[in-house]
Amino acid sequence: MMSACSRRDRAIASVKNANEIFFNLDGRRVYYDGSERYLYFVDSPQDLVMRTIRAALAGMRQPLVIEQLHLDTNKFFNGARRVGLTVEQAHTVLTALRLAGVAATIR
Repeated sequence: MMSACSRRDRAIASVKNANEIFFNLDGRRVYYDGSERYLYFVDSPQDLVMRTIRAALAGMRQPLVIEQLHLDTNKFFNGARRVGLTVEQAHTVLTALRLAGVAATIR
């Protein structure tokens, strides 16, 4: 029964698309797809995950381009956000997120 499971018990390492990832994220959990080099998260611009990503990339003097994904083809319902990262950026950002107390699932 899904309601009996905590969010930590849900495995998202085998999902195939951004919408499946979205339903398993929250403000303290991100998902990094190493093969595609995308970091998926749900957060508003002033919350912890977004602030941490901005600070980590600003410290590296790297640009930040965040893509808003949608749950539907008409783009009425926002889904997760994602940011493309180089390998170096990913190491820095994931470390900063872990230090901030954000759990990261890495595939």
